[in-house]
Amino acid sequence: MQDIYARDLRNSMRRFLEERGGGLAVRLIALWRQWDEVLGPDIAALAIPLGHRKNTLVIGAEDNMAQQDLTYYSQEILERVNAFVGEEHFNRVQVDLLMGKTDLARLKAPTYEVRRWQPPEPENLGGLTEILDPESPVTRCYKKYVRFFKGRE
Repeated sequence: MQDIYARDLRNSMRRFLEERGGGLAVRLIALWRQWDEVLGPDIAALAIPLGHRKNTLVIGAEDNMAQQDLTYYSQEILERVNAFVGEEHFNRVQVDLLMGKTDLARLKAPTYEVRRWQPPEPENLGGLTEILDPESPVTRCYKKYVRFFKGRE
């Protein structure tokens, strides 16, 4: 039964992203991460992904010789990249010299530490236990509240 819900959620998320243009963005992120496998070792050694502008794939080259070689490979690069993306999105390859530009295939997303906010422990915690009626639901709730803070230590 959970598989049905997971599949429905997966399909709903895919539709949601595609309706907002995110489907292509997700596929492009996968392309940058799998760049070496998509182009193969020979071309990937020369071509460094820099991004895209509309329907133009922008790749970088280390030097002029690699830039010249990549212009000859541009049709093959287009075919492989469009096949991976699943549509004829790119129609042109622009080869730039790197000159310190960021390589998207090597770029790592930053990781963030998520910390939950912890409420401060109140003063005189547990001081009402003797005053309250032991059979009262309020007392049981208060004792659980005290255990919450005492168990944190």
